[in-house]
Amino acid sequence: MEKAPSLVRIVVLTRAEGPDSCRDTLDALTQLGGDVEIEIVRDAAACLAATASGQVDAVLLDRASPQASGPVLEALANAGPPLVFVTDDAGEGAALEAFRSGAADCVRVGPDYAEVLPVVVLEQVRRWRQQAAQSVAERRIRDLQRYNDDIVQNLNSALVVVDAEGRIETANTTAEEILGVERGRLVGRVLWDWFVGEPRDGSPIGRTLSEGARFKGAETEVRRSDGIVIPIGLSCSPLAAAGGAVAIFQDLSEIHQLQRQVLQTEKMASIGQLAAGIAHEINNPMGFIHANLFQMAEYLGDLRQAWERVDDLQKAVQDLEGAGPAAPVGAGIEGIRQASDALTALVRELDLDYVQTDFAKAVRESQDGAERIRHIVKDLRDFSHHGSDDLAPADLNDCLDSTASIAWTMMKHSVVLEKNYGELPPVRCFAGQLKQVFMNLLVNAYQAIEQKLGGAGGTGTIEICTEPKDDGVAISIRDTGAGIEPTDQTRIFDPFFTTKEVGAGMGLGLSTSYSIVRRHEGRIDVSSRVGDGTTFTVWLPVDGPAGG
Repeated sequence: MEKAPSLVRIVVLTRAEGPDSCRDTLDALTQLGGDVEIEIVRDAAACLAATASGQVDAVLLDRASPQASGPVLEALANAGPPLVFVTDDAGEGAALEAFRSGAADCVRVGPDYAEVLPVVVLEQVRRWRQQAAQSVAERRIRDLQRYNDDIVQNLNSALVVVDAEGRIETANTTAEEILGVERGRLVGRVLWDWFVGEPRDGSPIGRTLSEGARFKGAETEVRRSDGIVIPIGLSCSPLAAAGGAVAIFQDLSEIHQLQRQVLQTEKMASIGQLAAGIAHEINNPMGFIHANLFQMAEYLGDLRQAWERVDDLQKAVQDLEGAGPAAPVGAGIEGIRQASDALTALVRELDLDYVQTDFAKAVRESQDGAERIRHIVKDLRDFSHHGSDDLAPADLNDCLDSTASIAWTMMKHSVVLEKNYGELPPVRCFAGQLKQVFMNLLVNAYQAIEQKLGGAGGTGTIEICTEPKDDGVAISIRDTGAGIEPTDQTRIFDPFFTTKEVGAGMGLGLSTSYSIVRRHEGRIDVSSRVGDGTTFTVWLPVDGPAGG
């Protein structure tokens, strides 16, 4: 006989009295092995109390009639451990009544009782434990299904399961909210109905269904049921067993708004870094304009004295003309001579020829200084402006030049700036955003040179080159700075990754630049050697992004 499962607990309800009343039953049960606990009870109440712990594997009604065992049968027949009747009645009636009363099996006392009873009990124990294990597994499955439903329905992301034809089989409430569909109205609909301008075969979900491709974080757009178009981030994976796919997507409207805010924050952060240089650059022309104004005020005082002498001379002439024929001629001419001598002496004393020349020079210098200030303020205003959300043709050489003019105020003391601009066609783009890209790359180049110089003095070189290339334009910004470690080159475009000291940067400059270039359907590459410098190359299509 097979060995019994680990520790078997059996309750024996017997109507017989005395220590040897059920000896044959106990002797038979000992064949189950040493890991068996047997508890003998004399009435139904004690039997039910013994089984209340739920740790009993079988109840043996040893020659107890179904009528006497009624409470036990009623309590345990449907949900309790198996009931095994032992009877010494040779007829079929007792066994039939036992089965009708809820017994799992019935054993007749006879010559083979010692061999039959343990086999029957062991079989019932095994079946009972299998049923218990199955019940636990089924309950666990139900719990997991409930947990799964709760998780799916309460996800902040939309989750949709589609069949091989793209028809929705399962969708959570977030998917219904994002797509603007009433509760329970998504199942059975075709998912393609919501996507904007995307051919099925080329879309991420289409390729997942046809090729088994996986996508993580693909950006696209959906048109809600109310007609509003919103951007979404889409991830999808194939369901091999069912031939369908599972798609998870999020509404990126708030994220895009946050990205625009971060972009503007990065712009203003760059302007903050440049503020000292800009202030110095404006202060220089303001200084000599201020000095020239004081000098011109002195020159005006000198000219005022000359004008007074001219007035005296003019008055002497008028006096002579108004004296009449009877007046002495010599007196009038003497007045004119004195006024003329006084004017000549003053002109010689003040050196009015020099005053006139220097006055004109001061005016020209002040005009040049004012023009320099106007140019700086214009470049700064253009750079810091939010810009339009509309694509428009732009001259990227002009964008680079105005951005470099602002950056130059900060880097002029340690950088030699070389510009090699090629003839570029107008590029359809978001010019304000590309200026931010150029500023980020120029500031990074300057900081790399400063890092290499380490405060020891000297200069580095930043070279800006542009050229037409492959139906687009290529802009490269090369520096002779410290370079980038090979292990960092794969991470420099990740958000919040930075090699700068704490407080020197948020790690968003290159990440923002990468996003802007990708939005233009361009690319940005980096080539760097530690100690030799870095080159960033941006390629942009002339026609701009296809989606407009």
